[in-house]
Amino acid sequence: MDTELLRTFLEVRNTRHFGRAAENLCITQAAVSARIKQLEESLGAALFTRSRNNIQLSAEGERLVPHAETVLLALARARHEVQLGDTEQRQVRMGVRSGLWGGALQSKFSSLRESDAELCVNLASLEPGEALRKLLDRSLDCALLCEPPGMPELENITVGEFSLRLYGSAGRLSLRKAIDAAYVYLDWGGGFARFHARHFGDQALPRLQTNLDSLALACVLAEGGACYLPASRRQELAQQGLNPVRGAPVYTRQLSLVYHPDSPQRDVAESIARRFSGVKV
Repeated sequence: MDTELLRTFLEVRNTRHFGRAAENLCITQAAVSARIKQLEESLGAALFTRSRNNIQLSAEGERLVPHAETVLLALARARHEVQLGDTEQRQVRMGVRSGLWGGALQSKFSSLRESDAELCVNLASLEPGEALRKLLDRSLDCALLCEPPGMPELENITVGEFSLRLYGSAGRLSLRKAIDAAYVYLDWGGGFARFHARHFGDQALPRLQTNLDSLALACVLAEGGACYLPASRRQELAQQGLNPVRGAPVYTRQLSLVYHPDSPQRDVAESIARRFSGVKV
């Protein structure tokens, strides 16, 4: 299938107008109409419902959207990697467990880029489950995770330490006050959930449960309260009026770089592990 047909389909879907789609694609409106007709004929379905000054996706068109986006994204990535192969650069696709990124990792990352000018990094924030799936299907070369997966298909190298501390706003610097109705539970995975249950049981009844660290922090800053956040952010959080809660247990785990042993970028992953060695998050 001609990918220009899919590109035109998505442009019409975005603009809901054949004329504007034609302008954006730098082709004539007749060419847009012809491409949509060709795509509909090849799929055997009408992709749009048309009425005067109103173009909407049909049910079949709605189902086509994610597939069209996937095809075009895969093509763009393929072109990028082929072009990259013609240069002296090396590319590594790296994931970082969402919520981990901060000054400590930024410093290590900057050092990595300075030490290897030919390394091209594609860095993404991912939930652990998604990172593991991508490592297994080889769409990711390595990932920084705070709970080593224990999967025989993957290897991991301990690069540092990950600690969570309970931070509270003014007036909530005792443990009793911190876990009252203003407590926010930030989901850091199964290990943290077990730690939390062991230390707090049902004493801490959060007003909010989320895996979005930015949302959790915003709520605590705006409304007061307490939340478990990376220990390495202490200085940054103090400037925002949050300080460690006295007597609160600290959650500490190894920080690991996980990769597939058969990855063509294994040597790069191991080099990254050495560069990140000793980091404390």
